[in-house]
Amino acid sequence: MSEPQFALVDVNNFYVSCERVFNPRLESVPVVVLSNNDGCAVARSNEVKSLGVKMGTPWFKMKALAKAHGVVALSSNYALYGDMSARVVAILRGFTPAIEVYSIDESFLRIESVVKHYGDAVRLGQTVRARIAQWTGLPVCVGIGATKTIAKLANHLAKKRPEYDGVCDFHSLTAIEQEQCLRTIDVGEVWGVGARTVRQLEALQIQTVWDFYRAKPKAIREQFGVVLTRTWMELHGESCLSLEEMTADKKQIIASRSFGKPVESIDDLRQSVATHVATAAEKLRAQQSLAAALHVFVMTNRFKESEPQYDAGLTVPLAYPSDDTRTLT
Repeated sequence: MSEPQFALVDVNNFYVSCERVFNPRLESVPVVVLSNNDGCAVARSNEVKSLGVKMGTPWFKMKALAKAHGVVALSSNYALYGDMSARVVAILRGFTPAIEVYSIDESFLRIESVVKHYGDAVRLGQTVRARIAQWTGLPVCVGIGATKTIAKLANHLAKKRPEYDGVCDFHSLTAIEQEQCLRTIDVGEVWGVGARTVRQLEALQIQTVWDFYRAKPKAIREQFGVVLTRTWMELHGESCLSLEEMTADKKQIIASRSFGKPVESIDDLRQSVATHVATAAEKLRAQQSLAAALHVFVMTNRFKESEPQYDAGLTVPLAYPSDDTRTLT
């Protein structure tokens, strides 16, 4: 039986790329896509990233910068993005049925059984890139490795290093090249290593992926537990995370938005909450689930630190589980 081989296919700057497909004049123009109600940045072109705009930056905080640099701000169009995502996934299924749709713009594939038809993994990756570009107009990068964690890192390298031309097969690199790559990547880029864990690792002088790779597994297990130990094992080429071909039902469904301007009317707030509850109920019915409780939360703009702040939530248990919008509202 062949050793597992994974590919991670990720659409570059997905929302922005979708907008550019249908409006080619936006190509090479700094573009930011804003959340519902145009509250904050949910996607940035490379040109906007180079201006220092971070993901989640509120529009009001970048407005002056955007005007100075000719940034085009677009309202999000989730129907369009969902349709384009489905097209990409359909193309990927043409290469292999072993696929995990990880997010709207990322999918893992098991490719060990199909690589032979393309010569090697890099050629397969380039074929994937070319076909998606030809059939949808979307640019993708492909990372390839013996585990999902390595494939994720390889995808990071494919994006950051032009010499890979959008495809990186980590195991095609020499040991010296692998080490050089891992030394240049912050440990926070490892899949599943969050901000809190990064701080804890940095306190132990583990700052790069290479530092983490060289750490003793016993020490990792004792201080961080089995989950991070599994990540360490994945980084060493031992596949611990299988492909999840069936998407599990969500245990929580959240519908929340940042307002484009302050809301001061209780009636407006009630209407907004009702709209979000209806959206959540629609998602609930789509996965054929029932809600046992409803949690509503509101907060003021945390970026306006000079103004009074408010943050509160309320959980309401339901007498009977329901997916009925009328009951939930």
